[in-house]
Amino acid sequence: MTALSDLAAAVQDLAGAVRRLGQDPADAIRLLALLAAVGPVAATGDDGLGRAMATAEAAAAALCRRAALAALARATAAATPPGYEEAVALRDATCTLLEAEEIRAADAGDAAAALALRDLRAAVAEDLTARAADLSRLREVNVAEPLPALVHAWRLFEDPDRADEVALAAGAEDPNFIGGRFRVRGD
Repeated sequence: MTALSDLAAAVQDLAGAVRRLGQDPADAIRLLALLAAVGPVAATGDDGLGRAMATAEAAAAALCRRAALAALARATAAATPPGYEEAVALRDATCTLLEAEEIRAADAGDAAAALALRDLRAAVAEDLTARAADLSRLREVNVAEPLPALVHAWRLFEDPDRADEVALAAGAEDPNFIGGRFRVRGD
């Protein structure tokens, strides 16, 4: 193996390790999104050495971003968003990162990478859109007079066991007095 292929393998291993690091895929997604935003520093010199350093740094940053994006796509496939809104937000954030790298690759003349990133973005969008369709959406509740969470759970879901969920969604300090406007899962 060459030093460059060793570097590429190490960067991919790092991105994979970050993906597997957290117990929750949301942690991996958050960390990988940060890695996917890595950019090169500005060139330090205008001479040949400075330009060569800038080229090497840009290539290393692209390698890091692309490895992170590949791991991010795997992490989104493993993620289980709790509702429609979260799935759509995850899809949009991931696809935005993929599209930005796709544009960078195309601008750099790397058509093969741009095409691969476009295909990956389309696959992520298709997967999360399909999964989002089966998830519950948030619905807004507007209550004129404070009532106990138990009453809201019964009125909204005919399920008193969801009183804690209602209190949490409303951000209630006291679950016996929930009023105003809040959003709950609309199962």
